[in-house]
Amino acid sequence: MKWHFGHKLALVMTGLVLIASCILGYSLVHRQFALLENQFAQTGTMLASQLSAGSVEGVFTEDELGLASLVNSLNENLPVAAAALVSRDHEILAHAGRDLPMHQRDLPMHQIESAEAIRTGGSVRGRGDIVWFHAPVVFQNVVGATAWVGLDRSELAAGKNRVVYSGAIVVALLVLTITLAAIRLGRSLGKPVNDMIQGAEAISSGDYGFRMQDHYKGEFAALADAFNRMAADLEQKLRVERTFSRFVSNPVAARYMDKEPSDLGREGCREEASVLFADLSGYTAFSESRSPEEIARILNLYFARFAEICHSCNGNVDKYIGDCAMMVFGCPQPDKDHRYNAMTCALQIQQRIAAFNEERRRENLPCLDVRVGISSGIVLAGLFGSHDRLQYTVVGQPANLAARLCDLADADQILIDRDFYQHVAARFPVQAHTTRRIQVKGFSNGVEVMIVKGWMHWSDAGAAFPASA
Repeated sequence: MKWHFGHKLALVMTGLVLIASCILGYSLVHRQFALLENQFAQTGTMLASQLSAGSVEGVFTEDELGLASLVNSLNENLPVAAAALVSRDHEILAHAGRDLPMHQRDLPMHQIESAEAIRTGGSVRGRGDIVWFHAPVVFQNVVGATAWVGLDRSELAAGKNRVVYSGAIVVALLVLTITLAAIRLGRSLGKPVNDMIQGAEAISSGDYGFRMQDHYKGEFAALADAFNRMAADLEQKLRVERTFSRFVSNPVAARYMDKEPSDLGREGCREEASVLFADLSGYTAFSESRSPEEIARILNLYFARFAEICHSCNGNVDKYIGDCAMMVFGCPQPDKDHRYNAMTCALQIQQRIAAFNEERRRENLPCLDVRVGISSGIVLAGLFGSHDRLQYTVVGQPANLAARLCDLADADQILIDRDFYQHVAARFPVQAHTTRRIQVKGFSNGVEVMIVKGWMHWSDAGAAFPASA
């Protein structure tokens, strides 16, 4: 059985009340017992004193009839069990009560060891439940006898039992009342707590649409409102992240999403990466006779395939520029095989777009060919722009050269530079040949341009791809 918050609260409250009631009850019962004992002793002492005072004349005049009458009248009072008058010679002058010993040696007089004790009076414990109280019978400073009154302690014990029984009933009623109140309070407090737990579990599992019902009062109403606002903010944040991830790649979004705006620096950092430009050949003529809606629809068909292939090759779509897509491999997440991935992406784009165009031609639909330029090297990667508008991209000679190679390529052609070719061919044989040398700003000796035909053994290239450089 799972103990919920309400059950635990009720159990704790009941336990605390029970402990407090037991401590308080013990203190009260102990005090009541002391009062009963004191009352019992005062009663015995008073009755013994009354018997002593009333028997002075009879003792010194030896009025046995008067003494007997006095003793009998006293014995009729509760809780007197017996009464007696005993002379200085330890002879019984008068007695009453069925519990009274019939021989003077059975009286507890032998427990009184001094004459001073006889003169001052007191009490001694007798046989059974009888307590004997004694007081001297004195006339003109002469002790003529001792008055004995025996009280039955069974009445005192019965009184103590009644006190314990009454206290137990009071404690039981108090604990029962508090338990019922604690159960009700636990349920009223446990319901919103359980709802909070359920809501936390829902949020942790990704259900940001969970909301607490608005039927609480007091602090729980404020707590439920705060929880619902938090859930709404998380849901809004999730929507923003999903929307944001459609404008930038997931690695870029993951890198900058949790940073404060003040931490978004614009200086960038140096990375080794490969840059690929893929341009749709014949776009200008294609767009002249078509509506913007149709142009956008067809562009999205091609761009969707670019993005799918790029992501499958561990690349990121940096941006779309008109009919051109810029893709980056090796940043923001480092990739030591960025050149191989860029080369693979270019060849797959070439093959996939060719197959896609073949399908469209069979359906008599317009087609656009693709041309690709690739280069690699050290780039500056980071956020560029103004405080109001930032964009993650890469800048540097590899990006400029890749864009220039893309412009020089013919339809369905992939152009690379000699340096890129040498890095890739050192590990994977590439079918490529030099076409010409071009002058590019930043390259004093010009750039040797090469046309890529494919992997020398395409089927083996992927299988032979090592885990590290």
